[in-house]
Amino acid sequence: MPSPSPLSILAESPFLRIYEDGTVEPLVYESLVPPSVDLHGVASKDVVLDPQTGVFVRLYLPRLADANQKVPLLVYFHGGGFCIESAASKFYHNYLNKVSTEAKVICASVEYRRTPEHRLPAAYDDCFSVLEWLARQAEAAEGVPIDPWLASYADFGNVFLAGDSAGGNIVHQVGIRASERNWDGLRLQGAILVHPAFASEERIGCELVPEADKDHLLSNKLNDAIWSISLPEGADKDHPFANPVGPLSPDLSILVYRRILVFVAEKDLLRDRGILYYEALKKVGKDADLVVTEGEDHVFHLLNPESENAPPMLKRISDFLHSSS
Repeated sequence: MPSPSPLSILAESPFLRIYEDGTVEPLVYESLVPPSVDLHGVASKDVVLDPQTGVFVRLYLPRLADANQKVPLLVYFHGGGFCIESAASKFYHNYLNKVSTEAKVICASVEYRRTPEHRLPAAYDDCFSVLEWLARQAEAAEGVPIDPWLASYADFGNVFLAGDSAGGNIVHQVGIRASERNWDGLRLQGAILVHPAFASEERIGCELVPEADKDHLLSNKLNDAIWSISLPEGADKDHPFANPVGPLSPDLSILVYRRILVFVAEKDLLRDRGILYYEALKKVGKDADLVVTEGEDHVFHLLNPESENAPPMLKRISDFLHSSS
C-alpha cells in the first residue's frame, strides 16, 4: 500500500482515496488469494502471459460430469476504477468460483496494469492481448504452449466477455478492438456489462441530483478524479475511452457480437450511464437486454454476496451464456 501523499485529498470513498498529485491510496487491505480447488470442485490456476507487464489470467475449471464436454469460455475483466483490485483478489476469486459453478463455464479472469502508473489504454492493451492469446490457443498455433484445460474443455466458438464497473468499460473497448480481427477458431458470441463505468462532460440523470455530490460509494467528485488519473493526459470525459456514445466514439454497430446483457442497479450513480449505453445498442440493432436491480447499489453482488438479489443475477448470467437466441 503506497504511503499517503502530503497533498490534499481530491476525492475518496470507503475503498480508496485520490490525492491532488494523482496518488491512489487504497483504504481497504487488498486481500490476494492463491489459486485453489473450492468446495464445489472448481479448480483454478494462474497462467502468466507477459512477465514484464505482469499480465496473467486466472483460469477456473468447473467440475464436469462428462470428461469430453466442451463448455463456453467467459473472459472476465475486474473492476476497481482502473486503479485498485486484482484478478487474484478475494472478491473476484470467490465470485468467479461461483460463476464457474453456476454456469458450468471456464472463466479466464484477467490481471491488467492499473492507473495512475499506467494510464489507459494500458488496461485495454493488456485485456485485448488475452484475446489474441486465446485465438492462438484456439488455432493451436505452432510454437505456442497450449494450455491443457483450454485444449480439453473450452469451446472457442462460444466465447463471451464480461466485467463489472471499470471492467464493464473494458468489455466495450475490447469489443470495439475485436471488430478489426477475423480470428480462426475464436468466436465472440456476446458480452455482459455489470454496472459499467462510462462518463461524459455533461452530467445526466442521477448525476444531477444533490446526493450525487456527496461522498459515498461513488460520487461525481470521485468519478471525475478516477477519470483524471485514467484517461490519456489532456483528454476529457468525452474521450471515446470514457464516453462510448459520444461524437468521437466508434459506432456501436461495429461490435462483433450481437448479444449484449447490461446490468444496472437502482441506487448506483452509474445507473443512467448503463441505461444510455443499452439504448444506444438497441438503436443500432443489437440484441441487447437490460436488467435493473431494484434497491441495490454499485457492485452489490461483490460487496454483499448474500444479498437476495445476487442469486437471480447469477442465474440470468448463466442463462445468457447458454442461450443461442
